[in-house]
Amino acid sequence: MSNVFDLIKSPQVKYIPDSSAIILSDKKITYSELSSLVDNTAPFLKEKGVKENVIVTLLFNNNFEFIVTILSLWEIGAIPVPLNTRLLRKDLQEQLSFLNSDCTIISREFKNVSTIGKSFVLLPDDFSEKIGKSHNKKTPRDKIALILFTSGSSGKPKAVMLSFDNLIQSALIGNKVLNQTTDDKWMASLPFYHIGGFIIIVRALMFGTSIIIPDSLSNEDLVESIKKYKPTLASLVSNQLKKIIDENFIPPKELRTVLLGGGFSDKELVLQAINNGWKIAKVYGSTETSSFVSFMNYKEVKKKPGASGVAIHPNKILIIEDGAIVISSPAVMKGYYNNEVETSNKLKGGYYYTGDIGYLDEEGFLFVEAKRNDLIISGGENVNPVEIENTILSYADIKEVSVIGIEDEKWGQIVCAAIVLKVKSKVDKGNLRNFLRDKLAGYKIPKQILFVDKLPKTELGKVIKEEVKVLFKN
Repeated sequence: MSNVFDLIKSPQVKYIPDSSAIILSDKKITYSELSSLVDNTAPFLKEKGVKENVIVTLLFNNNFEFIVTILSLWEIGAIPVPLNTRLLRKDLQEQLSFLNSDCTIISREFKNVSTIGKSFVLLPDDFSEKIGKSHNKKTPRDKIALILFTSGSSGKPKAVMLSFDNLIQSALIGNKVLNQTTDDKWMASLPFYHIGGFIIIVRALMFGTSIIIPDSLSNEDLVESIKKYKPTLASLVSNQLKKIIDENFIPPKELRTVLLGGGFSDKELVLQAINNGWKIAKVYGSTETSSFVSFMNYKEVKKKPGASGVAIHPNKILIIEDGAIVISSPAVMKGYYNNEVETSNKLKGGYYYTGDIGYLDEEGFLFVEAKRNDLIISGGENVNPVEIENTILSYADIKEVSVIGIEDEKWGQIVCAAIVLKVKSKVDKGNLRNFLRDKLAGYKIPKQILFVDKLPKTELGKVIKEEVKVLFKN
């Protein structure tokens, strides 16, 4: 399998063929075995009709077959698009129609899911020796390697085109702070169809680390895998970390770095995790930047828990008018698939316009305050919902809150708050508003307050603002 491995300068097959590439609950797959699996699977996929430069959608959970399939598609020269397995069927159909993919490859768990056009199911027996030859055509680094749909908290997701060079640069730049060696073991703790999970595959291939794949991404299986295999590196999102912390699980000493998205993670949760022995490193990035572009280690997090790290060279983070955060990085996407308008809105003059707002302190640490699209304009005043959320959370008996703007004829938008209370708690709206009057300007105090059992969220724990708005319309 010279094509893919040569492209990402991976030494594993040649120098450490017997080291573990993938660790599963029932077996280990060496780098040599992984290479053979790809050499055998690529021609099998070609027999199924997969061709160079076509878009191929994938419906897989995290498993070794996913990794083999991705590498085999790259070997052929096809462009994989992993789909979110937790989407409703209508949403999957919408994405398939938008992409007009050549075919969909489905793992055995989803064999009953209907798709548009040609599709076939890959079974474990299909990953055995086949007759044929791999592609072995040299792949240019600027070729589109992957299309991933964003997991944005509002609006419809966009299809992000990432080149091989984007992925390689992200891994190279990230390694300046991760310092990976062939002794490291990555915990695949995020879905492979999100950039935070997918980039682990690239990092592992480039630096010879092992990938631990739990039986599932449930909290129980994650904790069990951490106990059993003692990973050295992991990526978590806030809701995963909270569940683990709530169980008072103490990490093994081998777990030296745990990446945590730095946007809006709870300061108290992060500090509690660090006090419990978790080496939390806060980062900031997105699908469009091929993973994180800034980083801060756990010692820095203790000093500045509200920050999201410092840009890693050669990445640059700038704050322009009205606090807009823009990024320059060789890991920034090629653009959005079939969406030139949004691409031109986001990529300007060599910078990616994130849509977030924030500031840099005197030491260059980034503080993300809100998403520009989430800003509320009420009576001509700009209202930052994060400021209001943090203030509401300081009131007793409130567990979670999401503040959004609802269209209003008089004010343009009015401030509304959906609140989740702690178990067996009661809060009087009048008392809450009186509390807020001492801490917020009058125009920032929510005109509508709604108590709900839970907030609608993505699987990565991001509140879906568009669905919160619907709660106020029911």
